[in-house]
Amino acid sequence: MATDIVIRTGLDRLRYALLFEGLLIVLFALAIAGLFDRAIADMGIFSVALSLIALAVNFAYNYAFDRFDVSRGRVPTERSSGWRIAHAAGFEFSLIVVNLPVIMWWMNWHWWQAIALDIVVALFAVVYTYFFTLAYDRVFPVEQPGTTTSAVP
Repeated sequence: MATDIVIRTGLDRLRYALLFEGLLIVLFALAIAGLFDRAIADMGIFSVALSLIALAVNFAYNYAFDRFDVSRGRVPTERSSGWRIAHAAGFEFSLIVVNLPVIMWWMNWHWWQAIALDIVVALFAVVYTYFFTLAYDRVFPVEQPGTTTSAVP
């Protein structure tokens, strides 16, 4: 029954989001500073700003996606590869819409430059999200009623 499926707690979602964003901030700041010959400190602040936006979207999006899974009788941490891809792509599309004005303003770019960067970053982030979430689900599984977690030998 769908109501018997246990999903992540608020604290677990917070841990996920902080780990996800922390690693992504470092990767993005280094890449964008190098690619566009910008100061690492400026791109670090830019990365943190985008991350704070993404953190809020991440929390809300993952909660809604999990609730959708549960309403369909699916266990969120046991998603198929295809459903994980849909999850990651939907999240990144949401961020493109939200981040576009911020990128335009911060980088002092036209919309087409900002959307080009946003799309490239989103494509990378879809892959990153897929593998990060897969790893997170394996490292921090959510035990379901009637199952036991076995120790790894």
